[in-house]
Amino acid sequence: MVGLDLKPELQELIDNIAKKNMYSGNKISDSIMKMFEIEVRDDGAGILVPYWLGVLQRGRGPRKSTKDSGLWRIIYKWMQRRNMFRSGTAKGKINEAKYVTWYINKYGNKQFRNKIFVDIYETERKKTIEKIDKKFGSAIDKITMEVL
Repeated sequence: MVGLDLKPELQELIDNIAKKNMYSGNKISDSIMKMFEIEVRDDGAGILVPYWLGVLQRGRGPRKSTKDSGLWRIIYKWMQRRNMFRSGTAKGKINEAKYVTWYINKYGNKQFRNKIFVDIYETERKKTIEKIDKKFGSAIDKITMEVL
């Protein structure tokens, strides 16, 4: 690691991930991308990301916990923005959002149920690793030549 700056490659990886489309066709939100953090240590460097990032590629599977996660509130806002409610009452709208949440919690979201994989970071990660390997290879060659 001595003398090698990996931040440009890691930042490029983050930038490329931000450009990818999710299953919904939208880009990854800025609020999620702000969670990406480059970490450089004495023994290496990497990117810290939310533990649940894989959900963007595979979808959200059924929940194992029965504890209310508050997802219904997010679903409610999502349904409200898209004018998806059938009910005219506030209680009816909440029940609709809670039903959608129950269904997702029980069976997973549509992307998960249909087993649709969206390559958001897998290929970009592999490309970045190859770039870093080449950079290390050049540095090792240079060190070896200087020693001889």
